Amino acid sequence: MAKDEAHGINGVTPGEAVGVVAAQSIGEPGTQMVLKAFHSAGISSVITTKGLPRIIEIVDARKKPKFPIMEIRLEKGIEKNYAKVREIWRKIEEVKVSNVITNFDEDLKSGTLILHLDKEKLSFYEITGKTVASRLSKREDLSVEQMDSETIKMKYKGKGRTAHMVRTAFVNVLGSAIVGIKGIIKATVQQAEDGTYTITTSGSNLEEVMKIDGVDKWHLYSNDIFEVMRVYGIDAARNLIAHELDEVIKEEGFTVSFRHIALVADAMTHTGNIKSIGRHGVAGQKESVFARAAYEETVKHFTNASVFGEIDHLKGVAENILIGKQIGLGTGIIRLTVKKDDLKKVKPKKED
Repeated sequence: MAKDEAHGINGVTPGEAVGVVAAQSIGEPGTQMVLKAFHSAGISSVITTKGLPRIIEIVDARKKPKFPIMEIRLEKGIEKNYAKVREIWRKIEEVKVSNVITNFDEDLKSGTLILHLDKEKLSFYEITGKTVASRLSKREDLSVEQMDSETIKMKYKGKGRTAHMVRTAFVNVLGSAIVGIKGIIKATVQQAEDGTYTITTSGSNLEEVMKIDGVDKWHLYSNDIFEVMRVYGIDAARNLIAHELDEVIKEEGFTVSFRHIALVADAMTHTGNIKSIGRHGVAGQKESVFARAAYEETVKHFTNASVFGEIDHLKGVAENILIGKQIGLGTGIIRLTVKKDDLKKVKPKKED
């Protein structure tokens, strides 16, 4: 292993059981973490998963994190300009109809819905009643009329009107977005000690955020591993896995050498895709039949191996331990050979 200046990683001795040591080094502190679904509220109510639940989320390669977040940095020149930053913030946070109303009146029989807008919320998000009406008028199943600055009236005009269809349409109206990016349910502006602003979000959508002018596309951060892989590639996903695991362990007050964490990240991503550490991923896809069977679903693995005539070459650790054979690690990697000519020179020991 090459030296990593950032983490002080030195080379390892040939034959060292790096996999076993890494598993023990991460597993031991993992058992001492809080064994409950623990979430911590961050700055400005941006919530993310912490502790053991987050580690499980990562090593299980969940397609979507429970609480996706993003950290958005801004380009040089505007990163200290609050007015410009706020303009970008307005384009990012998704504002739904339900976020800007005080209440609503619906009549399923006549198919009408009246929205009562909240002046303070409209002012906070810097939008007007006209903007809301304009956005809703794009729906083909509704006719929209703005009664005044605080009231919008809609009438359902879809075919085959039933109470269920009308109610479904009205629910969709309340959940429809007026401005912002889909999936970004909350965004907050934060200022660092050096005066620069960043935007932290609950929800993640890298592809859409990258399209906004003023966003530093090279310094976007998301804790959604699969999204990072789609946008930036497998190497970025590998780095994110290692970084997230390292940060979670540090936050819990434990110290684990980065080399062990990096090895886990490499094992999960070395095929070009993200695999979980489990029976459906790394452990369940080992070449050795005995190694797969030793983990989980023993009967299934032995049955399949028998049916398809698999051959186990006994090159790994688990399978050699199972059959009592010396493993190929440590002193077990050494093999001595003697030439036939040299054997002839060895004098037989005289019997007494």
